[in-house]
Amino acid sequence: MTVALTGLRCTYGRAATPVVDIDELLLTGGVCGLVGVNGAGKSTLLRTLAGCRRPDAGAVRVDDVDLYRRSRGAVIGRIGYMPQQLDLPRELRVSDALAYASWVRGVPAALAARRNAGILDRVGLGSRRDDRVGRLSGGMNRRLALAVALVTEPDVLLLDEPTTGLDPEQRAALRAILLDLDASAVTVLSSHVMEDVAQMADRVAVIEAGRVLYDGGLDQFVAERGGPGASAEHAFLATIAGSRS
Repeated sequence: MTVALTGLRCTYGRAATPVVDIDELLLTGGVCGLVGVNGAGKSTLLRTLAGCRRPDAGAVRVDDVDLYRRSRGAVIGRIGYMPQQLDLPRELRVSDALAYASWVRGVPAALAARRNAGILDRVGLGSRRDDRVGRLSGGMNRRLALAVALVTEPDVLLLDEPTTGLDPEQRAALRAILLDLDASAVTVLSSHVMEDVAQMADRVAVIEAGRVLYDGGLDQFVAERGGPGASAEHAFLATIAGSRS
């Protein structure tokens, strides 16, 4: 499984400067940490990769199928997307929320019924399947958002700031869930928290003003730019600072 970006440009309104401006990027199996400060273009890029936002120029190809052509039906169901915020009706039960997400994504009802119980167990919500969404904690809501992204058992998983708003214990629990996911899938983890990226990713892509400043192995990134303490955070800050000097 590969996701290839070529000549990708995304703008808003009549803005002259693209929010995303990537000449070429190839994503393969494993976890890639997409890191950048707020406003760097991470969310726009993930929405484009998820098939939610047509780019102004360029192409996104999933296994050589263009995501924004008529043939997209062949691959769109293989993509799972966890946005920063997932708004579900508060009165909806957790199991029904997953059933609805499965219906929207075209998963047959019989298959969804068998699959969703296992997904809820994987994200630690098996005992909460009959709870109302409005009664879930912040951490549980993030787990539910992840469960929704997994209903198609995707080969491409896009996670936009999955640990945002969580306390340290909740972040650690969610990281453990993510580490247990299928290693063969193309997983893109957007974050500005280098601690999370360092613990989950094997590759890092640093984005600033829509452009990719660095793309390579996490260990190499830290070794090259991490400073005396070999810190992932120092490597990130040094890369951003270097682009602005």
